[in-house]
Amino acid sequence: MSYRELTAADFVDKTPDEIADMVKKNESGLKSKNDELLGKLEKQDELKSSAEESRRIAEEARKAAVEAEEAKLLAEGKYQEAQELREKERANLVAQANAEAEKAREMLRQRDLQEVHSDIMRGVHENFTPAAQALLAANAEVTYGENGEKKVTIRHGDKEFNSTADFKEFAKTDPTWSAMLSAPDTKGVGATNTTGGQAAGDSVESRLKSRLAQKGLIN
Repeated sequence: MSYRELTAADFVDKTPDEIADMVKKNESGLKSKNDELLGKLEKQDELKSSAEESRRIAEEARKAAVEAEEAKLLAEGKYQEAQELREKERANLVAQANAEAEKAREMLRQRDLQEVHSDIMRGVHENFTPAAQALLAANAEVTYGENGEKKVTIRHGDKEFNSTADFKEFAKTDPTWSAMLSAPDTKGVGATNTTGGQAAGDSVESRLKSRLAQKGLIN
């Protein structure tokens, strides 16, 4: 199966097991794509230093050429042309600064988005990690307001959550997500004078493991 990015539409009306199966079938294509990208990245790493040095030298040469041209125009009394050249250079520098700022914002967004994913994924059973990650990739986003304030949005169907805490509470009762969550560790709870609490916890964990084993997800 060739790799393609799964979207929220792919998961509509799908059970956790079906989602896991979709992601598993997609992994072979993804692995091939990753291997190809890794090969390209290794080659890019080898050329990165020399490429950056070349860009720096080229930029310095460009600026020197602009300054020389401006000086020539001023010496010839072509003040209007010199001003236009200066304004063009200023616009170019502003565009470069904006591009660098956008690059920095995207790096920040990716970092914040990773924090959102990690916070939720900590509660997911390892057998459903690929399925949960695919769901989050399709339905979670981080944006920023005019003043740089962060906004988290996690969607599930027609529901929308603005914090991982709210989403995790919802996930406990949602059929799709609750089936992918790890069973809580209740060992030792209520152990004083009774083994009922531990037995209940063991029962929950046993049922989950049994269900996963029946689906062939664990041995």
